Amino acid sequence: MYAVEKKFEIEMKLRKEMTNIQELKAAAKRSSSLANDVCNVLGACEQRLQQLETAVLPLYGDTARLQHIHQNMERTVRSLDHVINYYMVTRELADLIQAGPNTSTTETLNVYLEALDKLADAQGYFNKNNPQSIELENINQLYNTGVSKFENAFEDLLNRNTRPLSPTTLMDMIALEEDSSVDSVSVSGSGSTVGGALDSMRAAAAWLSAAGAPPAAQLLAVRAPAAKSSLLAFKDYQRSRSMAHSPLMRAKNFLHRSDSTQRRTSRLQKVIEKRANKIMMKASQTLEQSTGLAIGPRKSVVETYTEENTEYLDDWEAEMAGNVAAAVCRLARHEQRHLLGLVPLPRLPPLLAAVLSQCFAILATDVERACARSRRAAGRCGGGAGSWAVLARLTRLLPELERALAPASPQPYTNILHACQQNCIKSLEEWVEGIRNDGAAGPVDGTVHQLAAAALAHCQALAAHIHTIGPALATEPSYVRAVSQVSGSHDRNAVMLAIYMRKVLAQLNFALRNKSEQYPDALKAIFLLNNTLYLLQGLQRSGLLDVLMLAEPECEANYRDMIQEHKNAYLQSWNKLLQHTTLDEPLPAKLRDRDRQILKDKFASFNREWEECSRAQRTYSVPDAELREALKRDNKLAILPPYTTFYDHYASLPFSKNPDKYVKYSPVQIATQLDGYFDEAA
Repeated sequence: MYAVEKKFEIEMKLRKEMTNIQELKAAAKRSSSLANDVCNVLGACEQRLQQLETAVLPLYGDTARLQHIHQNMERTVRSLDHVINYYMVTRELADLIQAGPNTSTTETLNVYLEALDKLADAQGYFNKNNPQSIELENINQLYNTGVSKFENAFEDLLNRNTRPLSPTTLMDMIALEEDSSVDSVSVSGSGSTVGGALDSMRAAAAWLSAAGAPPAAQLLAVRAPAAKSSLLAFKDYQRSRSMAHSPLMRAKNFLHRSDSTQRRTSRLQKVIEKRANKIMMKASQTLEQSTGLAIGPRKSVVETYTEENTEYLDDWEAEMAGNVAAAVCRLARHEQRHLLGLVPLPRLPPLLAAVLSQCFAILATDVERACARSRRAAGRCGGGAGSWAVLARLTRLLPELERALAPASPQPYTNILHACQQNCIKSLEEWVEGIRNDGAAGPVDGTVHQLAAAALAHCQALAAHIHTIGPALATEPSYVRAVSQVSGSHDRNAVMLAIYMRKVLAQLNFALRNKSEQYPDALKAIFLLNNTLYLLQGLQRSGLLDVLMLAEPECEANYRDMIQEHKNAYLQSWNKLLQHTTLDEPLPAKLRDRDRQILKDKFASFNREWEECSRAQRTYSVPDAELREALKRDNKLAILPPYTTFYDHYASLPFSKNPDKYVKYSPVQIATQLDGYFDEAA
């Protein structure tokens, strides 16, 4: 049963497969028929496409040839138009070129520049393609005319917009030098250029530079005189403003006043001068007693004013030179700002140097004049610090000038600075030489010598420029060696100044000792005592003692030792007087004639010596109140005890019928007179 079913199932599957095979054969037959139909259609299409290609390809070739011909025709037309423009450029631009450029605005200037560029382009075309053409000659002539007119217009524009800076504008710039950067300084006012005009000049200069003719010569011809005029006007303004208030003008008016209603005879002038001299003498003596600053021979009114004027002129020349240096820095920045963009950058450094060359020459002359005055003052132990003020100003302005001249070299300015530095160093040595050669006699009353006051003032003035003096002296081998011998780490600038001060004070001490030889022993000691104490107190008061101790640690102790030495020398001047208060041997109870004569001689000699000493020492001057009182106390301690003993023992003895003739002074009277020493009113 199972086998029958299995067989039936197989037969059914076979029958189904046979049916499928028949259907596949039918489908294959239909597919073959459709494929044949498609192949026939495709063959027909291919045949027709071949026929179309055969018909279209010649048409494509004709079209390409026509397009190439059209392109050639267009290029030919454009070239003809371009060439025709070259031939027509002289006719089109002749009127514009002959009229010259309009520099009122940048737009109108650009129109002219475009015309010149067209002419330059035409020149290039004919030079390349037809250099024998007559049209090239016309173009060259018109182009040269246009360039010439353009250069003249540029120079005229430059002249119209270049004016010297006014002195007040420069003063405003200088006043801002310590408070603001260079870029922040306003330069509005005379000499400034309107923005539109500056743009026009830059556009014109750029075209000239591109054309191979940078306007350096025109700029130099216009800007250099303007810069020089600005500096000269500034100097004149400074001179007129300063001299109007100077002691020179006041002295001139005082000494040479004229009165239309009264003519002064030479005799009257002599009387007036004599009275003025007396007034000056009394005032000077009062100043000596109070301060010790009026020293040496008395000067007439004319001499006094002349000395003051000389010192004023020294300071004035130094201040003027410093102001001129500041003005040159501002002018350099001003010129840099105006020249930038007018010439190519590589040409700017030489142009800036040429524009400012005359300004640097003026500055060099002023600095040299100030240094020469300072050196002359140093030679006579006067001010002498003016050149250091100039050097300090020049050094402070150097970075600003380097920025202002960039990219130009500041060599002219640094040359001036180095020359000023050498003069300053020489002035220091000339000051020391001036002390050595000073021939002024010491004051008759033994007060402070003018040389000591001048030396102290000189050191104080130099201390104000310590940061300038230090680097300058560091270039001197002798000072470098001296600094290397100073132990410890200190401010190098202060050590340099200390070494120089040591040299000045050593030479001063030597000079004062030489001058003291003109005095008797007592006044010699007073003179040296006054000057030594004055120097010590001045150094302490000004703070210079701390500086000096860097090079001479024992200087204060040395000064105090010298003061004590001079005090002892002064007290020893009483030895001659005190010899008359002692006896070689005691006197007997009953006086003999010889004993009476000894006492008479002792008292008489004491009185004579005392009167001579009193007469001389009442004219001595001790300006310092503390020293004056100390000397009075020392005098009393030196004189009163031996004299009191002598007086108490022998004044009451009957050695003379007229004792008042010999016993003139009691110890109280001696003390009273000692209290009056060194006092003007005594």
